[in-house]
Amino acid sequence: MLRGGLIPGRPYVVCGTTGSGKTTLGIQFLHQGVKQGERSLLVAIDEPPSEIRENVRALGWDVGKIRILDVHPTAKAFSKRVSLVEVAAQRSVASLKDAGSSAKSEAMKQAAPEISVQSLQLMLKQELKEIKYSRVVIDSLTSLKKLSEGMDDMNNSISSLLRFLSEARVTSLIITDLPDPTDLEPELFICRGEIRLHKRMIANRIDRCITIEKFRGSAHDTIPRPMTLTEMGIKVDAKKRIPKSSMRMLQAFTQFGK
Repeated sequence: MLRGGLIPGRPYVVCGTTGSGKTTLGIQFLHQGVKQGERSLLVAIDEPPSEIRENVRALGWDVGKIRILDVHPTAKAFSKRVSLVEVAAQRSVASLKDAGSSAKSEAMKQAAPEISVQSLQLMLKQELKEIKYSRVVIDSLTSLKKLSEGMDDMNNSISSLLRFLSEARVTSLIITDLPDPTDLEPELFICRGEIRLHKRMIANRIDRCITIEKFRGSAHDTIPRPMTLTEMGIKVDAKKRIPKSSMRMLQAFTQFGK
């Protein structure tokens, strides 16, 4: 569908509803990089590393070489007086294979005043100085925005983060929830491509498909294609079209086809 794959060194957005496979796609992207000898980094915001590890264990993937920046436990210990530079220096990066026990559900609430788009950018800047990563996944920007609520210039901060990732020449996937078509989310304009995962309940079954909403710098498939979640990860049948009933649902609930 991408006519050869993602163009290296650029930021892309992966969006979709809850349970559509966004995190699975992100981990699969990092895992493929590791298999090819690349260094991969997962920025975990939504879920504790241990839960992610358990979720992918059933797929039989060797995630031991995927590095993880666990935002919440690190941020929870910070004082409100700590500067962003100090926050960046006190990161917690380890192997996903060695992830510890699950954090409490209150971790996000406790971390909320301390984590922001700017502090995450500084954490990544510090980490990329020491290790040359080829692939980075941020899961998810939706949660990062919620943790950054109340901060000024949110749009400028997101623009700065994506520009930084581009200048760092890392291929990055920014995971986010399906955007409200009435909102002008900055990441959708700044990113070099948007991959959208769709999940609908049709006739008592879950119907999944994938669309490439945009892909700068290359030709790409503009037709929705069937997608399945298997024991081997996400599989896309790029030669088949989705059923007409699914197409009607897709056109009714998304901006596709306008």
